[in-house]
Amino acid sequence: MVKIKDVAREAGTSISTVSKALNGSYTISAQTTARIQAIARELGYRPNARAQIFARKSTRAMVFLAKLGKDVAFESPHLFEILSGAQAALNEKKYTLTLQGCDAKDACPLAREIMESKSADGLLLHASVVTRELAAMLTREEIPHIIIGKPPFPGSLCWIDNDNHLSGALAAKRLKELNHKSIALMGGHEDDQISQLRLEGIQAGLGASSVVKILRGDSTIDEGQRMGLALLTLPEPFTAVICANNFLAVGCLRAFQRQGVRVPEDISLITFDEYPFAKFTDPPLTTISIDVHDLGVQAGKLLVSIIKKPGMHVQSYSTLPALVTRGSCRSLDTPPTAR
Repeated sequence: MVKIKDVAREAGTSISTVSKALNGSYTISAQTTARIQAIARELGYRPNARAQIFARKSTRAMVFLAKLGKDVAFESPHLFEILSGAQAALNEKKYTLTLQGCDAKDACPLAREIMESKSADGLLLHASVVTRELAAMLTREEIPHIIIGKPPFPGSLCWIDNDNHLSGALAAKRLKELNHKSIALMGGHEDDQISQLRLEGIQAGLGASSVVKILRGDSTIDEGQRMGLALLTLPEPFTAVICANNFLAVGCLRAFQRQGVRVPEDISLITFDEYPFAKFTDPPLTTISIDVHDLGVQAGKLLVSIIKKPGMHVQSYSTLPALVTRGSCRSLDTPPTAR
């Protein structure tokens, strides 16, 4: 790997002069700057992103990379709560925050372009756009970053996330407190990391003997309805369903209601997250809720800390989940009430 000292040796100048030339300092002549930049290109030298930040005046800007598209505010409402929290934290530190949409395949070249053009001091990245190629570049170039959500592969990236396994355990605990012993689970596909961790937490909390059936599918209302209807054909009796997200829960609730199955009188239903439906269904859904705004706040604060403290490494869970009790669950020790 070519280092700045190699460029300095080839150019016959000091490392300081090379640094200034590569960062466009007015104290270096245009002729010298052009010569040093040409040598750097010839040697294949790529400036270290963190060193660039300290070699120039800070931009006081951060960029948030996330997958955007039509209906994203409806399909991923947490994204904007996270963005709002991060902006609030960065604003306190006098940084601006820009949202930039991209797909996972475009994230690496876009991140490189942002840092090489000196458009930002650091990056916030939603886990949905993180690839192994991007991870390698962030690590190699020592780019200040925070991934929001645990990456789907091991590595040395800096990330912050909710504890989805604990969330699942809390859902299981709630139904056990209500004396439910036969429970069906509904989740996304196995490559849906959030759903998978929640299901694993549920299973650990319930124990194998309490899980009647696990159904998986796309995390959509239509799939929730399909799986809800499938649950009603099971030969095994069950008294409660845990859905891995709001979309599945709404579909399941719709299926039950269309078949004359009452929630919670006949079957209790519990899910995760407040958004986008939990407060507005009939009955409102009992949930395990996450303060995603606070997750954004913590991500913003950590990114500033990483810039100020080179070498700081963050891999942690932040906001803890909390039970929000509503009308979709009942205790089996209490007779159902007429509606």
